[in-house]
Formats: sequence, C-alpha cells, structure tokens
Amino acid sequence: MILKTLITSFFINLFLTLVKFFYSIIFSSSTLLADAVHCLSDMLTDIVSILGSKLSNKKPDKNHPFGHGKLEYVTSLILSLFIIVMGLKIISSSFERRVLKPSLFPMLIILITFFCKLFLSKYLFKKGRKYKSNILLSNAEESKYDAFASLIALFFTVISYLGKYNNILLYADLIGSIIISILTMKVGIELFIKNSNSVIGEIETDEKLLNKIKKLIINDKVYKIRRFTLIKYGHYYAVEVDIKLDENLRLKELYKIENNIKRKLKKKTYIKYVTVNMSPL
Repeated sequence: MILKTLITSFFINLFLTLVKFFYSIIFSSSTLLADAVHCLSDMLTDIVSILGSKLSNKKPDKNHPFGHGKLEYVTSLILSLFIIVMGLKIISSSFERRVLKPSLFPMLIILITFFCKLFLSKYLFKKGRKYKSNILLSNAEESKYDAFASLIALFFTVISYLGKYNNILLYADLIGSIIISILTMKVGIELFIKNSNSVIGEIETDEKLLNKIKKLIINDKVYKIRRFTLIKYGHYYAVEVDIKLDENLRLKELYKIENNIKRKLKKKTYIKYVTVNMSPL
C-alpha cells in the first residue's frame, strides 16, 4: 500500500509539473517556470522513494548482507545535483525571457496547483500515519513546502499582472523566478548534504525514535543494555544491540534471549536486520 501511495503522489506531481512547464512557455512566465522546477523536485523525490521501496525488498546477497538500500542515497545525490543545476539554469534563463502582456491564467494555474499540493500533503500525512511510514511522512512535508512555494509564486505573479498599469511591476516575474529558484536549489543542497552523510555511513540520532525502539527490549530482568545503535540503510534500519547478562546462562537460554530481542524489533516494518552482541555482567 505504501508503494501504491508513492505512485499516486508521483503521477500527481508529474501532471502538475507538465502543466506548469507548458503554460510557463505559452505565457513566458519565469515565476511559473521556476515553480514548475520546484514541483519537479517533488516528483524526483517520489522517484527516489519508489526506488528505495523497491530496493528495500531486494534480497541481500553475499557481497551485500544488509541489502541494497544505500543505493537510494546514490540516486538521491545524482537527483540533488540535477535540481541544483536546474535552479541555476532557471535563474540565468529568466534574464533572457521576453516579457509578454500580463495574463490572469498563470495565476489560475498556480492557485489550482496550490490546492492540489495541499490535498496531496494531507493525503500523504494520513497514509504515513496509518502505515507508520517515514517515507510517506517525509514526502508529505515536501508537498507542504511546495504548496508554500506556490503561494510565493502566486504573489509575484499577481504583482506582475499589475504591470499592465506600471511597467516597473513587470519585473516582479523576474524577481519571483529568482526567489523560487533559490528555494529549489536550497532543497537540492539539503538533499545533497543529507545523502552524502548517509552514503559514508550514518546512525539515527532521533531521540524520540530511539527511545521508542529501546522500550521494546529494555523491560527484561535477565540482561542489561550496554549499547544500542540504529544504522540507516535507505528506508530501513539495521540494529545493533550490545547486552550484558549472567555468564552462567545456558546456550539454549542465550539463544532464546537473542531470538526474543530480534522478534520484538522486527515487528517494526522499518527494521530489517538485528545483531545482538552478548557479554558477561
């Protein structure tokens, strides 16, 4: 169901991106074009999420015992560079575009896409909470941010429309495209930094999530947790638990404790691999 939701999000973003690109060319609207590129970044995020979901289900092999989830980070790095380059390209091309007679239609397009993105954000939040999916919740935040960017685009498009009464206001279209492009590049840069850290190896630092998972295994008088590490592998985690216990326990009892910890942790769909290390108290 998560994959189905991601595909739905992708097609909505694809439709909105194509519509914005098409009408930005017809009306020579730099702001609408920049907003189209910003929407494109959401579409690329959907592609990465779908790819990540697919890779998560790929079975590990001899050379990749923890699966292939980190390939998602490599894909994200490539896409983030593409987003940054596109943002720079829009800024440079904005100065070359000819200004046409202002029209109300670009405003209508942006207004429609704003409500579409708002609906998509709420839809992804609802599904993300239902399936407890970090992927969907992250995409919901992206869509919410894109809706906000559309409001900025709408503001500058309205000012540009007033340019038919004052030629100076026509430059609002240029200013709007630069601001939206900068916001788009900001998304690309943040995506690049985030995934660069993940490629070289990154552990989860979200205290709320760590405490939530730790509670699953801490309520046991037989052992004490020495260390607990949550390692990121794309959209799933590998968990390493170091515990201290009585050195006089039998092998059968140790095996039972290990399996019990693994069973509790793997109940969470985002945890795929669990390693339990034991040492005497």
